[in-house]
Amino acid sequence: MWQEFIFACAKYPIQDADFLADVKREAVYQVRRLANHPSLVVWCGNNEMEEGNFNWHYGEGVAYPDYALFHMVLPVILKEEDGTRFYQPSSPFSPDHEPPRRDDMGDQHPWTVGFSNTDFRDYREMICRFPNEGGILGPTSLPTVLSCFPTGSEKSSPFNTTQGALASFAWENHDNGIAFWDVSIYPDVMLQQWLGKEIASMSLEDYVYFGGILQGEGLSEYIRNFRRRMFNSASAIFWMYNDCWPATRSWTIVDHYGRRTPSFYPVRRAFQPLTVGIAVETDRVRVFGINEGLTWKGDLHWGLFAMQGGFPLDIQIPVNLAANASSLIDEFPLSEWQRHGVNSHGAFAILSQDGREIARDRLFLPFFKDLDWPEARVSIRQEANNVIFESQTFAWRVCLDLDGEKALPDNFFDVYPGIPTVIQWSKTLGKPNILRIGNLSDE
Repeated sequence: MWQEFIFACAKYPIQDADFLADVKREAVYQVRRLANHPSLVVWCGNNEMEEGNFNWHYGEGVAYPDYALFHMVLPVILKEEDGTRFYQPSSPFSPDHEPPRRDDMGDQHPWTVGFSNTDFRDYREMICRFPNEGGILGPTSLPTVLSCFPTGSEKSSPFNTTQGALASFAWENHDNGIAFWDVSIYPDVMLQQWLGKEIASMSLEDYVYFGGILQGEGLSEYIRNFRRRMFNSASAIFWMYNDCWPATRSWTIVDHYGRRTPSFYPVRRAFQPLTVGIAVETDRVRVFGINEGLTWKGDLHWGLFAMQGGFPLDIQIPVNLAANASSLIDEFPLSEWQRHGVNSHGAFAILSQDGREIARDRLFLPFFKDLDWPEARVSIRQEANNVIFESQTFAWRVCLDLDGEKALPDNFFDVYPGIPTVIQWSKTLGKPNILRIGNLSDE
């Protein structure tokens, strides 16, 4: 467990003797309360205040009033009251007075993606040593979004179609603060950038679905990038897991009411202890097996699929993944993908054992709006305790539920052309029903 003291993104008046005395009493109390927990690994002085010292003009006015708190007062208290754990003055932080934004040392908050830059493909190049706060904004579950509106008003769009901005006071009251940082509302820009969609023309259900797709895709990119770099990196800690306020959109994958947001399931797949990841490095397309358990033996099926159906590159090989490691399994030239067409083809990888799928990954190079989308026609059949989804063309982010209340075995998943997607399905869940498929040709 990483435990921070309750200071963040501000300058605190430690020059005030009474305030400093209160802080000391609070710090001693909390250290004594928590130090016996065996899961506690790291104490951290604050959130992003070293970043403020370097980049947010904290040297102006009363210059760095709390610097001694994190570099002397708290370390001394911890030495006296605990003394067994690592202490870091701030997060992000680089040692030896290096800038906290350095990727090759210390820890990182990789927010160069997520705010003004919404091209989450940039995650693929990040080499952060210990990323522990980064994220993509997206919608909460549909019932939670609806709960933010007065009864009856949810039937009309909360979006102002004439100004292209959010018009509903209820929406703004429950929106994330990032929507008010700039003239350009970054989550809205992301919809246009990736999908070619304007939020002003969307219904609430449209927004929850497609906004959820983008958040799930972005967080999956973040997680798989850092995990495949084990152990130069691997932490992949994102902001954030759950929410303290019923929001229309948030950073979270579990909302205020405990409902799973649309991004929950892609994130869960990306965090599987045993998984697979595809990456482009220089002029090679590479597939990595990420194994946080014991040595594992199985099979890899990977290559290129055509959106319309077919596999111009179809590779099947046995694999032996080392324990607690990310292993490069196989690769092929990027030129092979380019030759077939990056707009009409995607890369895929499936790990299986004894004929049962264990994990999968899929990679596209262009924005989603620029892909050559086929129509998706997904069939469903049940066999024993399994539900089998099949399509002759690629089907993107099959949605079985937007409410987020049922503990489904999977949701917001792809169906590769000609390859069945098999999901274990309990009878208590009832009959599966496809609500939405993301293929932009079907819109």
